[in-house]
Amino acid sequence: MQGRKAVSILNGILWDKNITIENKKIIYNSIVKSIITYSSEVWPLKEKTERTRKATEMDFWRRSAGKSRIDKIPSETIRRQMELKHDIEDDIRTQQLIWYGHGQRMEEHRIPKKIFNWNPQGRRKIGRPGRSWREGIDKEVLYRGLEVNGWGDRERWRLGIERRETVITRLYIYGVMF
Repeated sequence: MQGRKAVSILNGILWDKNITIENKKIIYNSIVKSIITYSSEVWPLKEKTERTRKATEMDFWRRSAGKSRIDKIPSETIRRQMELKHDIEDDIRTQQLIWYGHGQRMEEHRIPKKIFNWNPQGRRKIGRPGRSWREGIDKEVLYRGLEVNGWGDRERWRLGIERRETVITRLYIYGVMF
């Protein structure tokens, strides 16, 4: 919601042809992305909110490219035009893996570590995500080909986390046809 407000406030800047793509990327990373992803390290990712975040991101890039939705240009075309390598969901998953590694490296007696490893029992209430945060992390660890307990070596863990695929590859792997 706040991300949409930021994009609408920046509307005049985004449509300006005199501002370079590089400067628009800096604006995106420093303002819009930081608003959208604030504290996202601990979110269990839901499909509905994922669609909203992607729509907000594409709204920013569409305006930056000087295109409106009326032009009916596919998102992938705009991504290529703006030279984007990753989408916002990939950035969130990367931050979650960094946070996961940090939490796992804590000493066992620390309270944050105990909370981090706690697994509540019983059924989830209505409206709760179908997949927990930890299940999402486990899936992403497998997807990126990381060792399950590889978080002990920080440098190697970081290198593995940065091993990201392109958006098109991710869509293909998850079975989305386009």
